[in-house]
Amino acid sequence: MKRDWDVIRLLLTKLEDLPPASSLTLADFKGQGTDYAYVISYHMKMLIDGGYVEGQLSHELSTAPKHFFATGLKEKGHDFLDAIRSDTIWNKTKETLAAKGIDMSFESIKTVAVAAMSSMLGLST
Repeated sequence: MKRDWDVIRLLLTKLEDLPPASSLTLADFKGQGTDYAYVISYHMKMLIDGGYVEGQLSHELSTAPKHFFATGLKEKGHDFLDAIRSDTIWNKTKETLAAKGIDMSFESIKTVAVAAMSSMLGLST
């Protein structure tokens, strides 16, 4: 499965918007189909394993989507979301990377997003 950066941004945003003492689980995405559950589960695993999200994954041996329990963002998650929160910056970042033929990664996205923000503010990078 390929990374879907819009799903990653969605998950980070949903976690940031959680009220205190709340969590995000796979059940929060019910009703959107099994394929979507796999996509959500896959990306949440990536975010937890990468140190962007505080949470746990089910270790049940199954071909079903992995259940998760996510309670919030870690510092890396906050920093990454801060760079891509604005719809304008996010769209400009995706357009720039696509136009230059650069693969999207956490690092390349954050670098381009910060540069786009600096450019919009009239700051030199």
